[in-house]
Amino acid sequence: MADTRKAWYRLDNAAKIYPAVRTQKWSGNFRVSVSLKEKVDMKILEKALADTAERLVSLRLNLHRGFFWYYLEDSGESVKATEDVRNPCARFGGKRNREKPCRIRVYENRIALEIFHVLADGTGAMNILKTLTARYITLKYGEKIPAENGIIDINSEPDKEEMEDAFKRYARFKAVKSRQELKGYHFKGTKLKPHDINIITGLMSASHIHSISKSYKVTVTEFITALMIYSFMQCQSESKCYVEKPVKISVPINLRKIYPSKTLRNFALYINPGIEPRYGEFTLEEIIEDVHHFMRMNNKEKYLNAIMCKNLSDEMNPITRVVPLFIKNIVMRIAFNMYGENLVSSTFSNLGMVKVPDEMGKYIDHFDFVFGRFKRDMPSVAAASFGDKLCISWSSGIVEKDVERRFFTELVKMGVHVKLESNFYPIDN
Repeated sequence: MADTRKAWYRLDNAAKIYPAVRTQKWSGNFRVSVSLKEKVDMKILEKALADTAERLVSLRLNLHRGFFWYYLEDSGESVKATEDVRNPCARFGGKRNREKPCRIRVYENRIALEIFHVLADGTGAMNILKTLTARYITLKYGEKIPAENGIIDINSEPDKEEMEDAFKRYARFKAVKSRQELKGYHFKGTKLKPHDINIITGLMSASHIHSISKSYKVTVTEFITALMIYSFMQCQSESKCYVEKPVKISVPINLRKIYPSKTLRNFALYINPGIEPRYGEFTLEEIIEDVHHFMRMNNKEKYLNAIMCKNLSDEMNPITRVVPLFIKNIVMRIAFNMYGENLVSSTFSNLGMVKVPDEMGKYIDHFDFVFGRFKRDMPSVAAASFGDKLCISWSSGIVEKDVERRFFTELVKMGVHVKLESNFYPIDN
C-alpha cells in the first residue's frame, strides 16, 4: 500500500466555517453509531480500528491552525476507542496542532463515531463507521464482507477522490444564489450547563412512517420536516409573542446523489422549507403540501449549484485568500451569526435507509444519527433507518422538551408506536 502519511489537506469549503466560529464551550459536532446484537469486544475493536486507520486517513488526521487557513495533516496515529459518556458530542479542542477531529466511543453493544464537522458530513461519517464495523465483524466472526454500500476495502489503494473538496470540482460559476432570508423563530428555554446535551431518541417502525408519508404522497424527509414545522408553530403560537416569525427547518441535501463523488468529506448543501405564520393558521396537511412543493422546486441541480457557487466565491475571492486567519475568523463569525442558525428554527438531517451487505447486516440491530448541541442551543433532529427500525433523535441545549413532546405526541396520534430513550431521566419534566 502506498505511504500517504504526513500528507496535509485544505479544509473543504463547508468545513472552513466550523473552526472559525467555535468557542470555548461549543463546536459543530455530530455522531453516527451502530448498535450490534452482541456486546462489543474492545480488544477486537482496537485491532479493527488500527487496521481501518491504515487505509482511511480520516482516522489519523489532526486539525492545525495555519497563517491563512486551518488545515488537516496526517499524524500517523489513529484515533483511540474510549468508553462512552452521558453527554456525547462534547466540544472538540485540545493542544494546538494536536487536535483530532473525531472520536470513537463504545458502550456495551454500541460503537459511535463522533465527528467535528471540519472532517466529514453525515454520509461520509457513516461510510467510515460502516467500514470500521465491517472490519470488526470480519475479525470477530470471520465473515467476508464485500466492499459495497459505502464500505471501503481496507486492502485497496487509497483513492484521491475520498479526500477531495468536491465543491470545487463541480461548481460552474454561471449563477450565484443570494443568502438573504428572513430570520426564523427560535424556541427559548432554560439553558443546560455548557457541556451538557439533552438527547431524546424515538425508535419506531420505518415501514409505518413510510406508509404515512406515502398516504400524503410525500417522502419521509418531507413528512418529518413538515411535522417538525407544525410542532414549532404550535409552540410559537402558545408563547403569544408579539410578532410571529417564520418557522423554517434547514434540510441538508446530499450532493453525492447528484454528482458522482466518492468523497468522505463534507459534500452537502442546505435548503430551508418553512411557513410564515403571519399569513394565518396552517394545518398539518397544508404544511406537508408546502414542504413537498418547496423541496421539489429547490432540490434541483441548477439551484444547488448556484448555492455552491456563492459559498465558493467568498472563499476564492483574491482579497480573502491573502487576509490573515485571525481576520478571516472575525468575518466568518459575523457571517455565521447572520446566515447560519439565525435563519432557521431547527435542522433536520435524514441519512435515510442505511444499507450494508447481508453478511454484515445479520450482526446489526440498528444505526443512529445524533446532532451535537447547536450554538444557539435550539432543538435539532437527525434520523437514520436500518431494516424496519427508524431512529429519530432530538438534541438540544435546553431543559424544556415542549417541541419534542408535541412531535412524538402527533406521531402517536397517527397510530405510530414510539419507544423513547434519553440520556436524561425522566423524559417528562
